[in-house]
Amino acid sequence: MRTVVVAALSFMYSLSCGQSLLYRSDAFDVFSSMVVQGNFEARAVSTTKIVSNYKGLSPRSTNTEPIKTEWNLENEISAYPQYHSGQVLVDALYTKAVEEMLLNVRPDGAFMAGAKWDGVWTRDISYSIHLSLAILNPDVAKLSLRAKVKNNRIIQDTGTGGSWPISTDRMTWALAAWEVYLVTGDEEWLRYAFSVIKNSAEDDRQNAMNPVTGLMFGESTFLDWREQTYPRWMDPKDIYQSQALGTNAVHYRTFQILGEMATVLGGNPEAYDKTAERIKSGINTYLWLEDKGYYGQYLYGRSYQSRSSRSEALGEALAVLFGIADRQRAGKVITSIPVVNFGTPCIYP
Repeated sequence: MRTVVVAALSFMYSLSCGQSLLYRSDAFDVFSSMVVQGNFEARAVSTTKIVSNYKGLSPRSTNTEPIKTEWNLENEISAYPQYHSGQVLVDALYTKAVEEMLLNVRPDGAFMAGAKWDGVWTRDISYSIHLSLAILNPDVAKLSLRAKVKNNRIIQDTGTGGSWPISTDRMTWALAAWEVYLVTGDEEWLRYAFSVIKNSAEDDRQNAMNPVTGLMFGESTFLDWREQTYPRWMDPKDIYQSQALGTNAVHYRTFQILGEMATVLGGNPEAYDKTAERIKSGINTYLWLEDKGYYGQYLYGRSYQSRSSRSEALGEALAVLFGIADRQRAGKVITSIPVVNFGTPCIYP
């Protein structure tokens, strides 16, 4: 009965404000130009202006009353790819994201990690370039990736226990570098990136590959706040010995990319393809949870390792997108992955 009432109210609201309902959950509704969550709403007045009355906390205050906020486009973005969907909210969010991309460029021309973190962080910038920034701003993307190379190898700049090899997801750099080449067709960049990725991947193959499972050791990619993602008894050594879904998906794709790069450059991709298939086989053999319909977050333990039954949203997505999961398993992952009111949680439970 409650669902019917909510649906009816949402339909009447959409009629009253002349908007189409795009999405509804028990927690909030998304219309073509606004998000409504109880007494709060954020509304796109135009593609260059968003107003909101969502509550927030001032850094120096405990005030939790609704605070009106407003965003207006202030920078020129016409030189960048434009997006028009017919949904004002989506268009405004895209416009805002492009402006924030410009605000995120450091004086030296590379992307910083954020307003309060002016460094370039390997995994953060790599995922961003892979997902969008290679297309939007390939020149700044190149500078940013070059900033994360030392001794012709990718820098693992953050992670548990002092970084590499406890964390090994620096190979996200390869995803980004290949995306930049696909956008630009720059062969000089391709040769440079191939050398950097090859050296880094070989170091990982020698120091971080489990000869039994074929999986790479190392912390979960993008989930490196260990108090949230690992049992409290695990120390850095234990985290190194874990074999994480997302991190291994990245390594699989890295060796695939090396094979594709080698082919373009006239080399032999066989060794890279073989390693990629070994990692893929390890993921499907040791991390798949048939009863759950998705992959486990990681193998973990000491003398005898167990498979975590938690889902890991990024790793599940990469397994589908990179073709690690076959068609049948990909369908199971998409239908079985846990979803809560505000979307798919990073890990569950």
